Amino acid sequence: MKQTKLLIIDYSDSSANSNTIDVETLKSFNVQSSTIIKTITKYTESNLADFIKLLPFADLLICNLLELERLLKVRLNTHQEITQAAQNLLKWGAKSVLIKASQLKKDFFCQDYWSNQEESFWLATPRLPEQSMGKKAILSSAIAACLARHYALKDAIVIARMYVQRGLRKAYRENQTLKFFHSTWPEEHVDLPYLSTKPFLKWSSIFKSCRTGLYPIVDSSLCVEKLFTLGVKCIQLRIKNADKLFLEKEIKRSVFLAKKYQATLFINDYWKLAIHYGASGIHLGQEDLVTADIDEIYQSGLYLGVSTHCYYEVARAHANNPSYMACGPIYFTNSKEMSFQPQGIEQLECWRRTLSYPLVAIGGIKLECLPEILKAKVDGVAVISAITQAEDPSAAIKEFLRQINNLK
Repeated sequence: MKQTKLLIIDYSDSSANSNTIDVETLKSFNVQSSTIIKTITKYTESNLADFIKLLPFADLLICNLLELERLLKVRLNTHQEITQAAQNLLKWGAKSVLIKASQLKKDFFCQDYWSNQEESFWLATPRLPEQSMGKKAILSSAIAACLARHYALKDAIVIARMYVQRGLRKAYRENQTLKFFHSTWPEEHVDLPYLSTKPFLKWSSIFKSCRTGLYPIVDSSLCVEKLFTLGVKCIQLRIKNADKLFLEKEIKRSVFLAKKYQATLFINDYWKLAIHYGASGIHLGQEDLVTADIDEIYQSGLYLGVSTHCYYEVARAHANNPSYMACGPIYFTNSKEMSFQPQGIEQLECWRRTLSYPLVAIGGIKLECLPEILKAKVDGVAVISAITQAEDPSAAIKEFLRQINNLK
């Protein structure tokens, strides 16, 4: 497997004693320094021509705003100028760029910008009091450690940002020296960054919470009606590839049934129709977060649920403060084509420790798996094939409800 190379611009200390990696950070991630010693290269000169020659050999360039200004001999005063500077670096051969833009003190957030030409995002965390301590070796070491543990680059950046935020938030003094707080894997909700394609200029609205309990996902109003009669109180209607007339008819009838049974109905994807017909909530996938008008959904008063499969997607959902997060797949599933491997119970337990949002487990959940899912203290259990492919769907529903309701 090819080792990912990180290139750091660092003018803070060009001496031979300046650290390229942070050993304490690697210990926190249970990664040996010998594993990544050749992963990180530090550039301490100001020669742009020599610097450009290095770019094609690096998979990720890390720099802060002041260092980038010194190298490019320009002032970067706006988010747009930072974006343009990143594009220039990419044109010169960088495969991807992470610009730490916390020195741009225009808002309540510390923001980082990442791009690889094909896609880009801003990472934002609440601004902490000014603290004088070196952090670049910590951030790059955390990223390298996550890559060594086979996380994708975007996930590695999110996890590393959590690690740095926690370390700064819990910094302590020792002999009059401010020390970075090193610990194990970052798992606190307060350190999770917000992720968006646009820079953060204000705090996002907070959707009202929804604890779904048993949460069947079905594709027709007939199934909705059957489940409501069996005592299910929260359902997602997910209809794919239907003509508009049929779709509207199904949504309208399902909303009527939800109100009749005083239950909660989420509509998958079709947020405008959900608002128009008065559904309880909307469930969006990651792609739909880009195109949907989140502000309009919030103003409608509906719930918002979001699908997530990894740290990058969790941070992206977090930026919208949803009513719940659905994390999965927990087990193998063929109900939906997936590009993600099953996460397993251990990762579900990690999400529970990390996220303060109501948590819905999804993906391959069958009755025999339910006890260990419930042991993870989730707020919802989404099921599809466990019902649709059951020999006796009604009996399966009643047993799901019995086990879930017994924990209340």
